[in-house]
Amino acid sequence: MTENIKEPTRAQGVIMFIILLLAYISFASNWLIGSSLSGQITHHFFAGKAVSSVVTEVVNYSITIARIFANFFAAYILIKLSPKKASILALFFLSFSFLAIFSPNYWIYIAARMIMALGGSMIMVYMNTVIAKFIPADKKIITSALTTGSYNMGAVIVGGSLYFLTDYLTHNDHWQYIMLGFSLLSLISFALWLAFSKDFEPNASNGSSEAIAKEYTYSDALKDKFVYLFSLGFGGFLFLYVISLASLPSKLEVLNFNPDFSKSIMLFIIPSSGIMGTLFSMYMGKKNFPRKPYLIIHGVLMISAILAGILVLPSSVLLSYILFGFAGFVMASQYSVYLNLPYELPDMNPQKITIMFGAFWALGYLVYTLLNFVWSLVLDHFGWDASLAFYILFSCLYIICILTFPETKPNKKK
Repeated sequence: MTENIKEPTRAQGVIMFIILLLAYISFASNWLIGSSLSGQITHHFFAGKAVSSVVTEVVNYSITIARIFANFFAAYILIKLSPKKASILALFFLSFSFLAIFSPNYWIYIAARMIMALGGSMIMVYMNTVIAKFIPADKKIITSALTTGSYNMGAVIVGGSLYFLTDYLTHNDHWQYIMLGFSLLSLISFALWLAFSKDFEPNASNGSSEAIAKEYTYSDALKDKFVYLFSLGFGGFLFLYVISLASLPSKLEVLNFNPDFSKSIMLFIIPSSGIMGTLFSMYMGKKNFPRKPYLIIHGVLMISAILAGILVLPSSVLLSYILFGFAGFVMASQYSVYLNLPYELPDMNPQKITIMFGAFWALGYLVYTLLNFVWSLVLDHFGWDASLAFYILFSCLYIICILTFPETKPNKKK
């Protein structure tokens, strides 16, 4: 695949990580702006006719379905094309965010967004390949924090944009102009990668070790109990996290529990607090602390805060915002620690981590997509209270799975 390649320097590797990070922020922005404007988008494509929650939520779970397939095949594409070319393909797919805007009907729009999601998912997998190759072990939790924080960065951009463009959005067809601005970020990331990326061999281990890494395949991953438990827990986390940004703000505004509530403010507060949580996790990354108690405590706090924020909304929008902000903080402060656990497992290398993360993202998003779909059915057929109970109950999968994990706290060097 990558014979006679001159290996990039660590500095070049960091530059490639930054470009892919920017690309993923672009993907998150395009995903969330489409979800946030789903009302205007369905109004446009269905000529103002009312549609069910399932049809509206297609904007979200069509993306996650695409992510399932993308993550399974991302490693295979990497092996066949090399990291640079595989990322070029991913960024090309991401650019379909631009084409989606001009689709002649809703289902072609959804198809273009699914192709965009293929690219975004592949980018996340390839970021982990770059991290495993070029980032020292003691800095990986920091790059994991930046990686996990990228979704919040995209959400902050979307939330801020919606807040300042509220009046502009009273015209339903203006959604296309707003999404056009976000899609341009994808094209910029594509151009930067073409200009600055270098190819490298992903199978070699990072660092000075001369040991040859044992080959790890998808067959191995699918026999690995940890892969399934990690993915199930990840799906529970994604269910709480993504719904809180992509669906919950719009639903709470439509239900009108409090006339002072604004979905754009909620969509700004959660990821803004999440960025603070990411900074906190970067600080914690310098500490040597037990992983499991940290994750369990933060998991309980985030689920409790989301539930409390919803329950107090009718009586106090301010307290609700504070609780949602706290939830955003604890979500982000644990997310990077959770996703860094596989790096801390014994005998890890770039090739193995690429395979494992391909499985994690695919299976995790499969769990999330199924939960999202059932949640929308429960909402349509049984009402808000039943959907809220379903939302909170199945988010607890995250905590349950963490209880089964090994403790990966690094041993102190003597």
